[in-house]
Amino acid sequence: MLDQKQLEDLKERVTAAVGLSKRQALSTTQALMCEVMLTKRLEKFDFQIDQIKDAEFVGIYEMVTEELLPLG
Repeated sequence: MLDQKQLEDLKERVTAAVGLSKRQALSTTQALMCEVMLTKRLEKFDFQIDQIKDAEFVGIYEMVTEELLPLG
């Protein structure tokens, strides 16, 4: 799993890739769905954050907000 420093680094990377306003606009359910999908992706890379590309963060965000649970 990730330690506190890695979690902060991950949060910064996601925010940089997706944008602060978009990240903050997520509903609780959308944020949880993004977290679940990101965790599954990280598991595939043995939780090596640097192996995840920014486009993957954007893809997860778009999948949740456009396909699974669109923004209201």
